[in-house]
Amino acid sequence: MKQLTACAALLLSQLLPGCAGLPTAAPELAQVRALAAGEQALPAFGELALRHRDSYARLRPYLSPQQDASEQVLDRQRRAMHADVALIQRGVSLYLQALGRLAGQEYLSLDNEIKAAGSAIRAWPDSGIVDRDVAAYTAVLRLLARLQGEAGQRAQLAHVLREGDDAVQTLLSTLASLLRLYDKAGDNERDIVLGQLEMDLAFADTPQQRLLVVLARTLQQSKTEEYRLYGLRHTLAGQQLAALAREHARLAMAGTHIPEATWTDHQAANAAKRP
Repeated sequence: MKQLTACAALLLSQLLPGCAGLPTAAPELAQVRALAAGEQALPAFGELALRHRDSYARLRPYLSPQQDASEQVLDRQRRAMHADVALIQRGVSLYLQALGRLAGQEYLSLDNEIKAAGSAIRAWPDSGIVDRDVAAYTAVLRLLARLQGEAGQRAQLAHVLREGDDAVQTLLSTLASLLRLYDKAGDNERDIVLGQLEMDLAFADTPQQRLLVVLARTLQQSKTEEYRLYGLRHTLAGQQLAALAREHARLAMAGTHIPEATWTDHQAANAAKRP
């Protein structure tokens, strides 16, 4: 009998490998949580957006008086627009955080964050933010507002993903377009800075200027590497945003279904977390 029991145990272990390590969450929930983790791509975008906003401070020492006057106008525009760019980034980030919390059966409360995000952004047609983006941003905030509290806990994630997909795709596409704008502006900045350094070096040909030449060459090499690395960062951030958009579209199209019981099983536990 003991031998029979041992054989049965051995057979079960061979037929059901890894049962002890099966995940407790449904694969659909894991996929949504993985999507929400893609929110990490947004801080990288934010850093590059800040660099673009502050480009005048880096350019100023290399500008002629005429160039300086033009760049001051552009600087004011960049700074005004950045406030709306930051709101778009924040709105997408809040949406992904909300998906992650819902997939983790957490009580969803984003009231303060939604208030901080405001109710609308401005269009900047000449710089890549158009009326469609304004509407998409408002749609995302409204969706987040409806997902608050107990109603959000019972929401079907499939419905949320499908309803939010158009707006999220629009906003991610806008962020990607802005990245391309930042990359092009970075190339222009590089050409101005390195071009001016090269010109200064060409005329620094006296023995008294030898030390200045050495310092200028060092700065030139440093700036060349800086612009090369930021070019790579623009490319990587664009790839991350594209991957995020593809995965959201895939889950929305797949009609990921989270059973109603998944939510009701956790209602009692969630009630204790509510403010």
